[in-house]
Amino acid sequence: MSESRSMNILGDYQGYHFRRSCGYCHTTKGSAIVGVHAHRLSVSDYQILMDRGFRRSGTFLYKPDLLHSCCPQYAIRLEAGAFRPSKEHRQTINRFNRYVLGEEYIKAFQRYKKAKHKALTGEHSSDFDLVEAIHMAESKYVPDELKHIHRDHELKVVLDNSQFTAAKFRLYKKYQIATHKDIENELRPESFKAFLCDDPFRLDKYNYTDNCSDPKLLGLFHQLYYLDGKLIAMAVLDFLPESISSVYFIWDQDMAKYSLGKLSACRETALAIERNAPYYYMGLYIHNCQKMRYKGGFFPSFLLDPELYVYFPLSKFVAEFEKSEYVSFSEHPKVRNLELGYDAHLEQCTTAFEANLPGIPPANEIESDQRMLPSVLIDRGRSCDSLASVLCQLAPDIRIEVKKRFIDLAAVLGPEVSQRTLIVDTDTLYLA
Repeated sequence: MSESRSMNILGDYQGYHFRRSCGYCHTTKGSAIVGVHAHRLSVSDYQILMDRGFRRSGTFLYKPDLLHSCCPQYAIRLEAGAFRPSKEHRQTINRFNRYVLGEEYIKAFQRYKKAKHKALTGEHSSDFDLVEAIHMAESKYVPDELKHIHRDHELKVVLDNSQFTAAKFRLYKKYQIATHKDIENELRPESFKAFLCDDPFRLDKYNYTDNCSDPKLLGLFHQLYYLDGKLIAMAVLDFLPESISSVYFIWDQDMAKYSLGKLSACRETALAIERNAPYYYMGLYIHNCQKMRYKGGFFPSFLLDPELYVYFPLSKFVAEFEKSEYVSFSEHPKVRNLELGYDAHLEQCTTAFEANLPGIPPANEIESDQRMLPSVLIDRGRSCDSLASVLCQLAPDIRIEVKKRFIDLAAVLGPEVSQRTLIVDTDTLYLA
């Protein structure tokens, strides 16, 4: 499956949103994002947007404001091919494998592996092979010579398309209630679909495949873990041209002692290696959030500088995090000041420019180069127009507001993606 790089279609630009609450530290200093809904987006351009600090929830694209949020959310990615599992990672994988396979099979496999390696090389090897270890517990990877050996459980890991199923939804509800204390009757299939089943990529996916490492796979997929026929975990993954991006991971709380979250991160790293994808995107990293600190244990990890849009080693950031929760290595970084609590001015901001969002160019730079601006898709007749031709049809007072919103969106998206973007739902922009 391949992607034709057609125009992106975005609509309903929600601009800048600040709220006093924070879902991570639960203070009232506040957090903020800029967001836009995507009707269609190429996987290649989403890769570019991730490298500008964007993430997605369903078809909603959002970029956190690291400067003005009490818990700055840094984009984190791992160089998959250079990853060397730590002792903790190896123990996590081995503990799960031992649970699934049982001691009898583990001992038989170790003898089989040593004999096979010695036959090929003439010597013994004790090296830990991440890909081999990850697949070891799966039924389909059991060598023919060992199929007669008893295994305690049967594990099957398959790649499915992102369609809704009752089994996926049941697992999601159980996870959200246990982990995030959600209320059961407020968890609805529609919200689950919008969050984890919908995507803007509009790609023709395989209905089903076991070959997760196929480099032609692009778009959103669900990786399902079945233990003795029961769904125990689901990884929601974006397959992009040069990476795998983790969207969400849910798992059965009955399996808590086996650290399935860390195990899945190891598995997804191995998957990136199998696909020859240079990077595994682990989502967002908050240095002072204990639930996210485990991501820093995957080496070598890099965080995205919010002003330069360059990745620097996590270790370089950690030293600076001791001084400030907001870090940028630009020559003149923006200054953060949240010690006095939230800034009431931010609640009135509707654009990235008004909020002084890090990493956006000056408005006059975008305004002076019309090529950096998106085009407009008029719903009437589905015709496509330049921004200039649309603006000239508007009343002067509305024209100023609409132009400001387009310039703001172009600044947030960046020139490369903005030039390949059509904006629909223009009535929303006119009234903004």
